Amino acid sequence: SKPTQKKLRAKDRPLANDFVSDDEFDRLLDAWFGNIARVLLPGRGFYIWGGYANLGNYPPFLKKHGLYFSQGIVWDKQHPVLTRKDFLGCFELAFYGWKEGAAHRFYGPNNVPDLWPIKKIPPQQMEHLTAKPAELAVRAMQYSTVAGEHVLDLFGGSGSTLIGAQRTGRKAFLMELDPLYCDVIVDRFQRFSGQAAVLERTGTSPIPMKAREEQMR
Repeated sequence: SKPTQKKLRAKDRPLANDFVSDDEFDRLLDAWFGNIARVLLPGRGFYIWGGYANLGNYPPFLKKHGLYFSQGIVWDKQHPVLTRKDFLGCFELAFYGWKEGAAHRFYGPNNVPDLWPIKKIPPQQMEHLTAKPAELAVRAMQYSTVAGEHVLDLFGGSGSTLIGAQRTGRKAFLMELDPLYCDVIVDRFQRFSGQAAVLERTGTSPIPMKAREEQMR
């Protein structure tokens, strides 16, 4: 068979930390959580998504950087995900807590359940390997911020945090290393908001994602 000449679609690309050693992953966690602690205000909340495999990895580095891990939040995806394990994957965890140094702020009602049943994005609509419904970001923002405040997502991914901020009147700052996923974020935001994204340094709108993918073929 002839080798394909097509580039990977954005949602097919492996994530940058998928194939690293345990030592390298620890180094990355140290850097990631250190950056969170550097900019997060004391008493303000964080929500860090990850699988149950991270239950042993995350807490030591959160503690090292003064990030208090309060509890886990379970996202019930409402639809099983195929795995190579004995049981289908039906949930994902958020490590919830806040930066130490001040009383934490929580704006939700009392006794909010730590189980969030929110339907996952259908596979045919996913534009990122771990794309999450914007409702997850909306809930987190409503519980831990007020309108007009800033929220930060160091792993922009598919742009769910940006869309959640648009829906709730927050100001979002996202970072994403992969240019194709940056395109996904811009494209998804423009389709949701009806607004044209603008590159600050040029004052122009970026090339639409579909057009850019055509250029790469």
